[in-house]
Order: sequence, then structure tokens, then C-alpha cells
Amino acid sequence: MLLMPWTPPTDIEAQLQAATARGDWDGQLGALAVAELYVDADRAEADGLVPPAPLVPYRDPASKKRCLPVFTRGALPPWRPDRVFQRTALDELALEWPHDKWHLAVNPGQPSAAVVPATPLDREAWLEVYAEAPPRAPGLLLSLYTGPLHGPLAHGLACGAPFAVRDGVPWNELGGVYRDYDEDRAVLHGAWGVVDPAGWWHLTQRLLAGDGAGREAGFALRAREGLARHSADGAPATAQWREAVAHVLTHRAAPAAEVRALDATVTRIADTEEQLVRDAVLPPGQRVSSVAAHDLAGAVTLARLGLSARLCSPADAERVVLAAGEAARRTYGSWPAFSAGLLLGGALAPGAGDPRAAVSAHDTAVTVHRLLLGDPAGPWLNIPWS
Repeated sequence: MLLMPWTPPTDIEAQLQAATARGDWDGQLGALAVAELYVDADRAEADGLVPPAPLVPYRDPASKKRCLPVFTRGALPPWRPDRVFQRTALDELALEWPHDKWHLAVNPGQPSAAVVPATPLDREAWLEVYAEAPPRAPGLLLSLYTGPLHGPLAHGLACGAPFAVRDGVPWNELGGVYRDYDEDRAVLHGAWGVVDPAGWWHLTQRLLAGDGAGREAGFALRAREGLARHSADGAPATAQWREAVAHVLTHRAAPAAEVRALDATVTRIADTEEQLVRDAVLPPGQRVSSVAAHDLAGAVTLARLGLSARLCSPADAERVVLAAGEAARRTYGSWPAFSAGLLLGGALAPGAGDPRAAVSAHDTAVTVHRLLLGDPAGPWLNIPWS
């Protein structure tokens, strides 16, 4: 039988495998000190539905040691509805270790497996190595080398890449965790108002339909398109655009509050597009055609969060990601156009009104835009738009 060569999911697993192969204990600790580590937990226990069971070590078949297992992010076991993953780190393990004679088993049964002693002296060394490890840099484009890199699923996941960079997670992962089971549930509840599968499904469908932050903006942008089609001069001036939107709404007997809200939206769109030109996101004279990108990137993120929180199945999450990719291709003609729509949608999203916070969020989003369009190994330069 021809065995395929092993591909490390991330650089962490590669470092662990190499350090273990050469018997380099310091190298193992160095990799673990900068790694996100995860503990496999019973979902009912994590939800507080049953009391936590006592920790029971297993006998590692290779080393014959009594061990407690942890996993690096790239080596997490497959998704299961009844098991979840809670994030930890080397310093937390050192401070909370339950038994001096037990060993730490990292990625048991995998090529990147390592068995690390955990005596009190060993754990002091863990803390020293962790304290000296460089902090994880924010705003990195992270990939799973074993995740989707080409094809429709990768394209859909790449539509969520800006939010993945923001959140510090690999862009092309659709698996057992987004950041951490408990944190992901809290984010779904606090930021999205989602607490159950029905709420998750309802919101994903709204986002896929562009019914989120971009509803008012969509009306305003369609009005501008209509004006441009009937004008020999192309896109109308902002004053003409505002007047046309107000006229349509008044003709429909819309409430005065709605007229004022749409007028403010038109002004914010025009101001943001001018800023995008100054940021070199938009070429001079070009305009954003749709802000659906913000909702579609949100749908991809929601699919990944829902999968981590066990509010949907892998098949459900994959369907949402594929649908987001298809909707993006129908709406935009390129990754730069998609990104411009996302940036404008972010500027118009609820909660974007605080001026200082809005400027900071915009600057961060522009930095991510440049990263994704400038990284030769990134998805936007390697996955064809259509």
C-alpha cells in the first residue's frame, strides 16, 4: 500500500513533530508555549447540565505513561455533537495540573504526538518558557494546510476571511471550533442574539438574503443605479441622489423618520466611498454596487460559530458557506469589488456610529483588505473569483 506523506495542518504541528523526532524537549515546549491548546469535553458537562466527571488519565500505548490529552488547533478530533473543545494554554495547564505523576499527551495517536512530563519542576519550566514566548501577533492571515484551499467551499470560506483575520482564526477551517466552545456560544448570544438552532437558521437565511445591515443601503444604491442608467453623465452627484431618494419615499408616503434615515444613509455612503478612494480601495470614479458582502461574510462566520456551538451540523454549515460564495459571485465581479462592498457595509452596520470606534474599525478593515489582496499565499490571490 502506498502511504501518502503527512501534511502538517499548521506550523505548530510541524514543529512538534520535528522536535519529538529529534528528542528535543525544549523544542516541544517552545511549540506548545505559542500554540492554542484545546481540551476535549463532554457537551452536557460544558453546558452545566450534569456535574463534571472526575478526570481520568489514559494509558498512552506508545509511552506507557498515564496521560491527560490536549490538542493543538490543527490536530483537533473530528466534530461530534456530544463533544466540544475548550481552549487552554500551557501556563493554565501548569497552574491547574491535577496530578504530579501524570503526563501531558499532546495530539495522541497523530504524527505530531508528544508526551511531556508534568512534575512540579517540569511545570515550573512550562511557566518559564510560556513567559518568554513572544505574544501572538494580531491581524495575521492564518491557514490550515489541510483545509479547503480550492473549489467552491474554499471560495465561500474565503468570503469570510476578513472576519477570520480579525478574530485570529484560520480562514479555511470548518470544524469543531471557531475560537472556543464557551466563547463562541457567548458571542452568538451577545453579538448575534442567537441561542438555539432555530435562531441560527433564521439569521443565516436573513444574511444570505442581504437582509442584515445592508437593507437601507441596498435601496439607496439601487436608486443611484437607476439614476445612472438614465443619465448620460453616469453616476449622479450626491445632492441629486439624495433628492431622488427623498422623492421616491415621499411618493410612497413613507414616514418622515424613514426619509431622514435614508437621507443620512446616502450621505454616509457618499462619505465612505470618498474615504475608500483616499485609502486606494476604490479607484477614482468607481462606486460600490452592493453592501451584501458584509452580510455574506457574516453568514460564513455565523456558520462557523454555529458549528462550534453545536447549533447546526457540518452539512448545514457547509450549505451556508457554499450559498454565501454563490451569492457573492452573483453580486460582485472580483475580490476587490467584494472587499469594497464589505468595507462599506461595515461602515453602515448597526453600532458603527461612534466616530472614534468607527475610524478604528475602518482602519483595521482596510489593513485586512490590503493583507488579503497582497499576500501571494492568501486565498484572494489563489482562488479564482468565478
